[in-house]
Parts: sequence; structure tokens; C-alpha cells
Amino acid sequence: MARAAPKRILFVDDEPSIRLTLPPVLQQAGFDVHVAESVGDAIFEINSHSFDALISDLNIAEEGDGFLVTTAMRHIQPNCATFILTGYPAFETALQAIHSQVDDYLVKPVEVNSLINTVTERLTSRFAKLPFPVKRMTTLLKENTASVVLNAVNTIKGYSKTNGIPFSSELSRDLTVFVEGLAEQLELESGELNREVLRTAGSHGKAASQKKGASAAGIACEFRFLEEALYDLVKSSLTSVDAVTTLVADLKRLNRGLGLLLEESLQGFGGKSSERK
Repeated sequence: MARAAPKRILFVDDEPSIRLTLPPVLQQAGFDVHVAESVGDAIFEINSHSFDALISDLNIAEEGDGFLVTTAMRHIQPNCATFILTGYPAFETALQAIHSQVDDYLVKPVEVNSLINTVTERLTSRFAKLPFPVKRMTTLLKENTASVVLNAVNTIKGYSKTNGIPFSSELSRDLTVFVEGLAEQLELESGELNREVLRTAGSHGKAASQKKGASAAGIACEFRFLEEALYDLVKSSLTSVDAVTTLVADLKRLNRGLGLLLEESLQGFGGKSSERK
């Protein structure tokens, strides 16, 4: 009976001492190991051979560029198991982020038996980890409207208190309408916003003009803080090459929508309304 082909592993690390010790150990355990010392070499290997597992250092030439390798592998060979080697076990937050993109992490100096067992268990698992789904911006907005609005409102509150600027009790309601309107705009792939949303923006600006100490600059700051809350959401969602490609097109429409809302609010503040048809 023919023997099964050994599982193939791509091992990526820029430290010569690591490359001289761990790959031979994996080979002795029965794996077919390919070794790369740079991101470029790793990408070449990924495009040239099929792999069952990737083990990459977190920091190869630059901090965090191991994620470039794992992302490329997920994109090109989505069924490949991915592992990150890190020398920073105390970085709990970083480790949580690592877990969101890879199957597991291994802490340097890695214990040999632990390395072999971890990789073997993952490769013999009956259920392969599926590629991460890519969400469109409209889905992200719909699912996270409340948190985006809350983040923006809290930032605006702090800014208003520090600078003695009046704070609107209806701000949360208005921002919710804006975010929902932006989500609808993206869903329809339109360059324009719903008239009711624009009307709310105009009313928001008009209401602000009636408050003592309010200014057009203050309104601009509100929209800047809303924009920052939206971009924080986007950054937390960029976990793959596909996600970057998908969200870039949506961000262009999002920026236009925010610009239209700000324009309408400023016109309302000045006592005018564009009344877009």
C-alpha cells in the first residue's frame, strides 16, 4: 500500500538560528518543510506550491509583517492552516487580534513537542477552518449603527464640554439617521442620499444655529468625529486582502455621503437649504 504524501509546511522566519533548528525538527516528525526568510520569498513559495500549513514569525523584516504572509496564504490557499510565531506572550490584546486572523499562535522559544503536537492536531482536525467572510460596508453599518453613534456622541460630548460648546440632546437621534442613511446609500450604490436624511441634516444645522455659542466650525467637528467613529469600525474589519478590496470602493461613497450631510447641515445653519431633488 502506497504511503500517504507528507503534509507540506511553509516555515517563514528571518532569524538564521530559528531556520536552522525548527524546520529540521518538523522534517524529522514527518513533514515536508519549505523555508523562506523574507516576505517576498514566502509569497513566491505560496504562489509556487500548495501547503497544508504555514508557520510564520510575527515580525520578519518589519513589525507585524507576518500578517502579510498569513493574509496572502488565506487569500491564495484558504484551506491552509496558519500559525504565527511571536516572542511577545504578554501582548494579550495582540494575541487576541492574532487569533482573529490565524488558527493559533506559538510563543518563542517554542517547545518542540508543543510545536509538533499543535500543528499535527490542527492538520488532523476533521473540520477545516473556513476563510473569513468579507462584509460590505453597508452590512457593517447596519450591524454597528448603535456603537458607531455612541462612540461619536461620547467624543462630541467631551469636545463640547472642554470647549464650552452647546451639546444637542437630539444629537444621538440625528447621527443615527445619518448612519442609517449612509448604509442605505451604500446598499443602493448611489451617489446621493435619501431626501429625508438630507432634510434631517438641514434641520440639525438649523437647530444648532439657534443655540448660543454654536458655530459652523462646531458642526464640522461633529461630522469629523462621526467620520472617525466610522473609520474605527472599518479598521477593525480589515482582516484580509478581500476585505481591503471590497471596502475601498464603499469608502469612496461613504466619504461623498458624509460630505453631502455636512454641506446640508452647514446650509441649514446659515438659514438655507439645498432641497435636493
